[in-house]
Amino acid sequence: MVLGNKTSKGERIMEPRPRFYVPACLGSFQGFSVRDVKEFRVDKRVEVHLEQLHENHRACWKCDGQLGSYHDNYKIRAKHLKMMGWQVEIVFFREKRFCHNCKKTRSQKIDWLCPTNPHVTMDLAWWLSRLTEVTTVLATSKLESLDKKSCYKIDKYILRRLLQGYTIPKIRSISVDEVYARGPRQLKEGENRDDLFLTIIVDLKTHKVIWVSQSRRKQALDEFFQILGEEACRDIEVVATDQHEDYAASIREYCPKATQVWDRFHLIQNFNEALNTDRHVELERLDPEGEMEDLMNNKYRHKFLTKKTNRSSKDQRHVDEVFRLNTKMATMEVIKEHLHKMFETQDVIEAKEMMNEIYEWSYQAKCWNINKWVWSVMEDQRLWNYFESRVTTGVSEGINRAIKGLKWQAYNYKDMEYFALKILQKVGYLNSFFHNSQYSIIWSSH
Repeated sequence: MVLGNKTSKGERIMEPRPRFYVPACLGSFQGFSVRDVKEFRVDKRVEVHLEQLHENHRACWKCDGQLGSYHDNYKIRAKHLKMMGWQVEIVFFREKRFCHNCKKTRSQKIDWLCPTNPHVTMDLAWWLSRLTEVTTVLATSKLESLDKKSCYKIDKYILRRLLQGYTIPKIRSISVDEVYARGPRQLKEGENRDDLFLTIIVDLKTHKVIWVSQSRRKQALDEFFQILGEEACRDIEVVATDQHEDYAASIREYCPKATQVWDRFHLIQNFNEALNTDRHVELERLDPEGEMEDLMNNKYRHKFLTKKTNRSSKDQRHVDEVFRLNTKMATMEVIKEHLHKMFETQDVIEAKEMMNEIYEWSYQAKCWNINKWVWSVMEDQRLWNYFESRVTTGVSEGINRAIKGLKWQAYNYKDMEYFALKILQKVGYLNSFFHNSQYSIIWSSH
């Protein structure tokens, strides 16, 4: 069949190529036009064949400079977003031309291809990153029929791109805490135990992670304050931390007007360590292999450290029997309960009186580790600031639990930069849920 109509002189006029419908989602490939769409119904697959526009500017994928003379081309088959459950593949020829900046032949830059994997479109890359917000990289790779390592590289690239447009929100009160990130075997040359941690900064108003720094050195918190800026640092009113002195030094340097508060959770945790040491000392003084060993050994230590109201009736009967047999253990129980009541007081003067009583009781009972701990904290104003501000790092402890779950899902992380980005994604603002929110995260257009 011959297309076209005859003129009066017998000449044949060719009609333009017949047009076919192309969905809008398949017509957004910059510099290319859709030449053909093929369906493979048995495989539930669609191939979109593109042809390059001649007027399209060719840029080098490496240096972004303009490419010169044509060398050759090669066929690319890139995965795209699924459509109605069908796999979609984009098929086109990518040119190679001479780059005057690189002084060698380079492939042309394709803006809608993912830089970490030229066989995946950017639309699919953004979708993969959104999937990893709610599930693991492994599950995402299986769902989209991609290699796990490719999904990891794509997700890291998208998170890095989001981080470039991330602005830390305005803050008034923050919590600073560390989380254990990697094991001692992963220590590199020149590192120490402090480098095994990540520093997590949380906004106490929104309960969201706003920044993650590597290590728990002073420089880790310095990095956050430097990014925040001098003016924003002046707006910070309260900072809750544990007793880590490197954090305190950084806060004094960058936020001299902020009130530092020692966290109640960490204070009780340190007190429990002192109490547990005194329990062990008392057990050694008694008969460590006799009746008291069966009642006070390490497998029962949590019963003695737990607050009375949180014990089960069975545990309470156990500790009551120990207190009946040993006066010092009974005194340590009174001291522990008195400390918990101290944090519930509304008046700092009353709290100081109760702390003085704890100091005297621990001295009289010869609980030297408890006595030493009380002496080390009672003269520090950061302890008493708690009764003025009533802020803690309890939110950070809850977030740390979520971070541990993130580590468990991934069977630990070797890439600490990626781990920090995933924390910001999972429990911070570096995700699709907040990309249009007031927190000014730029979800880059593609």
